[in-house]
Amino acid sequence: MLRQCLKNLQANLSARKTLVPASKSVTKTRAFPVLYREASTYNNSRSVENQEEPRTYNRRYVQVDTPFALANKYTYVMPDDAYVASDRVTKILDIGTVDDAADYIKALPIGLQSPIVWNQLIGYCAKHGRANYAEQFFSQMRKRGLEPNERTFTHMLTAFGKSNSPQAVKNAEAWFKRINDFDLKPSTIHMNNLMRVYVNAEQPEKAIEALKQMSTSELVPDAVTYSIALQGCADLNQLDRAEEVRYIWHEIIYRMERNQRSPSGTSALSKKASEIIWKEDKLRKNAKDTELEIDDSLVVSLLSAVTRTAANQKDVLIGIEALDRLYSLCPPSAAKMMDKNHMQRKPGFGFQPSVKVLDAILRFSGGLREYQLGQEYFHLALQQFPRLEPDKFVHDAHAWIEKQLKRRANFEKKRQYQSNRERQ
Repeated sequence: MLRQCLKNLQANLSARKTLVPASKSVTKTRAFPVLYREASTYNNSRSVENQEEPRTYNRRYVQVDTPFALANKYTYVMPDDAYVASDRVTKILDIGTVDDAADYIKALPIGLQSPIVWNQLIGYCAKHGRANYAEQFFSQMRKRGLEPNERTFTHMLTAFGKSNSPQAVKNAEAWFKRINDFDLKPSTIHMNNLMRVYVNAEQPEKAIEALKQMSTSELVPDAVTYSIALQGCADLNQLDRAEEVRYIWHEIIYRMERNQRSPSGTSALSKKASEIIWKEDKLRKNAKDTELEIDDSLVVSLLSAVTRTAANQKDVLIGIEALDRLYSLCPPSAAKMMDKNHMQRKPGFGFQPSVKVLDAILRFSGGLREYQLGQEYFHLALQQFPRLEPDKFVHDAHAWIEKQLKRRANFEKKRQYQSNRERQ
């Protein structure tokens, strides 16, 4: 074929030469041979028979035949494990109902129905105070042979803490005892939730009793435990409530001083005794349990409890001492009150008050009608802690205290004026 192409090319060139007129000169040019490549018969594209069909994924779905399930089809894709199933339950509870979430869990394979999944449903019912629903779902979980865990009982006790049923206390105590039936030990969180049930049912004496029992057990109260107990002190008897607030404050101070206490002593004997006590505490409780972390909620609960239970100046000194020990805040009026009751100041713990605590201090002073004390606390706190920026609530509370001070001053002026006129 290549030879035939060359012959055709030479024939074309000779024909062109014969057509050129003789009178015109022809420029001789060098002719380069043109090579023609034979067309390939290879087809780079795959034949139809050899082409693979598009891959299709056979998704499995949780079989629930309800309008909600059909409208949210991709939420019902079969999960890979129990944690993914738990997230799906949370999503269904956000956009659906409790019944939709229950139908989803029941339709799951038994291998995916773990306590992690059921706890999401029980916890949702507990959060909204639906104790009956929580108990029903607990029974359905047990029928499937699933063992509850610590979080399950936490949810159950929380449900009764938000219930208004007259049987809430009785049922919560029964559930607290059932923890031991599953080889589990009650924790401080469980006790806190039980104490909330007592306070919510207006049985604060049981909450105080539970707090005192914790000192002889393996359970260690935390800041939440003390806050719950302080919230219930105002509902105690008139003679007992201030004393219980003082007892709780002394417990808090004792634990904080014990945490800061050094094992070393002034003598070999005291050093040895401190080391023995420290080792016994370490064996009986771990460091996380023995350490008490003071938070804003605990301080607010303490000041609120003092405001609601104080019957005399001695009771007010509980709050004043707390502010002095925690934040080293002791204005002149507070120092005068401490000297009057022969109370000596002790080294503070070096905490910094938050805006929430400052607001509680102003409400503490205003609730006791110690307006001058509140004014002094406000200015001293801003002076000792320059980074403390009051918010709208603090400014409103301070403005109210200033208004009460002006009203009291005007009242004193009027009374002084009337007494002077009577003398004349």
